[in-house]
Amino acid sequence: MGKKTARQKAIIRRNIFLSICALILVLVIALSVFVISSIVSNLGDNDEKNDSVISSQTSKTEETVEKKNTTDPLIDGILNPDFENLMLINGKNPLPENYEDTLKLVTIDEIYRNNNNVTDIEETVYPFITAMVKKANEDGVNLKVWSPFRSYAIQKILFEKQVERVGGDEDKAATVVARPGTSEHNTGLCADFNMADDKFEATEMYNWMMENAEDYGFVLRYPKDKTEITGVIYESWHWRFVGINRAKEMNKLGLCLEEYIEYLEDKN
Repeated sequence: MGKKTARQKAIIRRNIFLSICALILVLVIALSVFVISSIVSNLGDNDEKNDSVISSQTSKTEETVEKKNTTDPLIDGILNPDFENLMLINGKNPLPENYEDTLKLVTIDEIYRNNNNVTDIEETVYPFITAMVKKANEDGVNLKVWSPFRSYAIQKILFEKQVERVGGDEDKAATVVARPGTSEHNTGLCADFNMADDKFEATEMYNWMMENAEDYGFVLRYPKDKTEITGVIYESWHWRFVGINRAKEMNKLGLCLEEYIEYLEDKN
């Protein structure tokens, strides 16, 4: 009887020990699961935070690049192909009266021009026009700026002289010399090259411009087949800055500035 009682007590103690061990094991496993879950959760939160920070930084960088690409003529000293100016000026779209007061001009260095009467250009266009003339000269072509920016007062004098030449017909005169305030020369965004003469079309300068001007953001502003649209006679010597990418697209589509702006409006 005594041996049986002792055996039963031993079994009970063993069962209690095993139960305690099982409980401890369960607690250890539960604690391990909790710790691992917490670590994974924290890692996930950190990844989300890092992704958020990276996304935010990337977004800010993209915004900065986009802003820079559309506002800076030069990026690290290189002509910015995304910089543009599509301002439309013609008989139907005159300049604001105070435009000349807000215009920022710089003088074109004399090595790039062959006229000392008018010498200025809009400052953002300066690096493009000088780079173009420099490259032409390096290619053995004597391209020079003849007539860039003209003030309202100078344009007025030129227009009045043209009116006299055509017997007082202002509308006819305006197809040759724009009314003051409606001339691209008043914007500082264009220039006549070498000469204001039909003979320019037969020169090597004209041929070079037709092949290369778009690489510097310039387009032939008044083509032969667009006179009814532009309202201006064909001027082989008159080139307008619109931006490198814009100039290439305009030439590819065969559009003058009036048509191109309408094309962009329809596209949007």
